[in-house]
Amino acid sequence: MVQPAKYLPDTKRFSSNAAVLLCADVFALLLALLVALNPKYQPFSLSAICHGLIFPHRLSLFLALLVYISAFSLFRLYRYAWRFASLDVLWGVIASNTLGVISLALLQRLIDGYTFPAAVLLDFWLMGIILVGGVRIGLRLGNLGRSYGRRALQIFQRDGTRTRVVIGGGGAGSVRALTALHDEASAVYEIIGMLSENPEEHGVYIRGVRVLGPYHHLYEMLAQEEVDEVFIAMPDANGAAIRDYVLACRRRKVAVKVLPDLHAALHGTHSPLPHLEDISVEDLLRRPPVRTNLAEVGSFLTGKRILITGAGGSIGSELCRQVLPFDPDTLVLLGHGENSLHLIYQELANKFPILRDRLHIAVGSISDDVRMNQIFQAFHPQVVFHAAAHKHVPIMEANLPEAVQNNVLGTRCIADCCGRFGVERMVGISTDKAVYPSSVMGATKWLCEEIVRASAELYPATAYVTVRFGNVLGSRGSVVPIFKEQIQHGGPVTITHPGITRYFMTIPEAVQLVLQAGATGFTGKLYLLEMGDPIKIIDLAYDMIRLSGFEPDKEIQVHFTGLRPGERLHESLTTDDEVLEPAFCPGLSVVHRPDYFTPAQMQSLVKRLQQLASLGETRDLLTILDDVVPAFASERLLSESMTRSTAISSHAGPAN
Repeated sequence: MVQPAKYLPDTKRFSSNAAVLLCADVFALLLALLVALNPKYQPFSLSAICHGLIFPHRLSLFLALLVYISAFSLFRLYRYAWRFASLDVLWGVIASNTLGVISLALLQRLIDGYTFPAAVLLDFWLMGIILVGGVRIGLRLGNLGRSYGRRALQIFQRDGTRTRVVIGGGGAGSVRALTALHDEASAVYEIIGMLSENPEEHGVYIRGVRVLGPYHHLYEMLAQEEVDEVFIAMPDANGAAIRDYVLACRRRKVAVKVLPDLHAALHGTHSPLPHLEDISVEDLLRRPPVRTNLAEVGSFLTGKRILITGAGGSIGSELCRQVLPFDPDTLVLLGHGENSLHLIYQELANKFPILRDRLHIAVGSISDDVRMNQIFQAFHPQVVFHAAAHKHVPIMEANLPEAVQNNVLGTRCIADCCGRFGVERMVGISTDKAVYPSSVMGATKWLCEEIVRASAELYPATAYVTVRFGNVLGSRGSVVPIFKEQIQHGGPVTITHPGITRYFMTIPEAVQLVLQAGATGFTGKLYLLEMGDPIKIIDLAYDMIRLSGFEPDKEIQVHFTGLRPGERLHESLTTDDEVLEPAFCPGLSVVHRPDYFTPAQMQSLVKRLQQLASLGETRDLLTILDDVVPAFASERLLSESMTRSTAISSHAGPAN
């Protein structure tokens, strides 16, 4: 972890700008003193004033000058760049001149035995404020005149209410943000500089704004209260790398916002102003951006009839958002909940009004063979993304027949429809909970992977691809929205176990890789998204609490509730008998495992599961899952034992 203190040196190295300002201040104070000492009833005489009034007080005046300069430094008048000197700087000018004139009177009384008359001291104070402040105002107006012409005075008048902003990230994203802020928001934001980890950019001026250095300079700016908000161009910043800086800002109550350029492009946002969002825990966990091959994905989607199951869910709705900009011929939103389908339909129709006629809502259960046949017959999709599933682990433990009906039989129904109606490609979505499954949900998803693989043999004209990944941040029922709600209500934040970990990636990251796998994946293959290192849920909770401006275990309490049925401490991405090899795209790997079922065996198994699910035979269904899903029985018993031994309370916590 980066330690902020190391970036707060006691002494500051003067820049050339500060040195020139210091010389200008000395000249301004001497001029102010001459004007104040010039008797109004005599002609001005520099020689008389110097020999008769200044020279006798040379020691006290010199010491007072040092106090003035120290006061200017104390009020950070040399920490402001010329181009950013504004009305708020005048408060520092007034305060430092007040300290200076008081020190002059005291020094004269102590050293010289008498002081200048009160009228002279008052005139000196007023002229000092006017001349020292005037130097900075003149430099500010000159800079604004070069940048904005006739608008300079209007912008200067609003300086007192403008927000001081530093932009972090560097690269093209920051340049686009600067352009928009300069052209459209100059009366709102005061851009005091940029931060970049690229050494080649340090000291360079971009559109008149200097790149101050690497991110660690932010600590010093926060300590000196020089910044009101921080904008981060996320495409050029690694979320984990900026985590400590963001949390430092939140401790100082400084707002941090992101400029998600990729997000805006995918969502059709082309506003002249930058698309600003409050930074979130998803941004802190964001890895370097996924480099999707847009040409391959475009040829895969453009002009195609596309159907997405579970379109109202977290993954399904994000698939809709990222698919539609590729200009498909038709996009069918298939799901069982009409409200969630309506919401994503309205969102897409508002963002892409020209494509509204290509959007269609299809309501139905994926396990309803008759309804699915009707929908496939009506739209004849060419590409199908199968994201629909029951995913909540504890709920599925108590509803085994429905888990089998929706997840297993629903996947079989969609896969069969894809084969029978000549779909070009089907992309199934799986989960890391299918690896050594300790829950009913995980066992059903393992069977879904096998169903899709077996369908590739049964229907060779259709390409069947499955993509497996871990938790996605922000999905319904995941810890992030639940933690947010708990924090908003003042806590406590509930976690099942202090040691529990999960693999995470953001929903947009996962969907980009799903699209890439769907575009170029080979039929019958199972692809794994590279999830990085597992994250401790307690660390995630602490970060979210701090991002909300609170201190964990002080202002917001954290309680542990105990593992729930089907839940385990740590997830795995592959089993011991699965072999990984690099795929065609960074961020993807191919998972090779033994073929457990032939298409005939899978059809027989599905038929038996269908009979038992329709009868609600929970015990028999569990017996079959124990028999056919590798390691399910032993892992399940181990999980239940762990639940009993580590339970801390009987209250249910958030889904992990």
